[in-house]
Amino acid sequence: MRMVALAQAQLQDVIRNPLLVLFAALLPAMGIMMRLVMPESARPLLVVMLSVMAPYFVGWNVAGITLAEEKEKRRLEALFLTPVRPWQVVMVKGALALAGTLVMGAVMLAVGGKVPVRPGIWFLAYLLLTLFAVGAGTLLGLLFKDMRSMSIGGTPVQILLLFATTLPWALAGPVLWEVQAWLPTRPVVDLMQAGFFGEEVPVLRHALVMLGYVAAVWLANVSLVRRLSFLVR
Repeated sequence: MRMVALAQAQLQDVIRNPLLVLFAALLPAMGIMMRLVMPESARPLLVVMLSVMAPYFVGWNVAGITLAEEKEKRRLEALFLTPVRPWQVVMVKGALALAGTLVMGAVMLAVGGKVPVRPGIWFLAYLLLTLFAVGAGTLLGLLFKDMRSMSIGGTPVQILLLFATTLPWALAGPVLWEVQAWLPTRPVVDLMQAGFFGEEVPVLRHALVMLGYVAAVWLANVSLVRRLSFLVR
């Protein structure tokens, strides 16, 4: 019951946060505008881009912004005076961010007007990127003490990852493109292209690369949550 009550309270905080509502409304609007102005030949790029943007717009921000905001307003300290533990707060925020991103993924598929020909591979790519984005947003939310520092330090990282994933780096040369295969950028794009259009890519290798980054950010989160749990005892 404690977790249910916590989830309900956290969901209300997300719904009432104007910045998160803005991000959630802005992404479909941007997708519709891009679909209207981009030529038909650019549709493959658009549908992949929309699926990449959703986890960074929704998952990253729901986890990171709510944590930073609660730390700034000292609501976390008050919450930790109750039987609620830090790991429960982080788990609930992560679950809400994951659920919201999955819903937005379905919306982006509708906006892009393209059904994946290999939906299992598309979903694998989307899920891995979502877990990474939520984990990275959570990590920054735990590290930064308020919204201002989150904006100054976290937003550039978010933008860097977003652009590093969506820009056509294959045109920059084979060396850079090969390096991208070992970063949390190209594997997602390749997997999504395989899901949408049936392209042949090294699915297992790309999935393992992303799993490594997912594990890294969540292990870092576990370490920070343990430290936080020790401090509030």
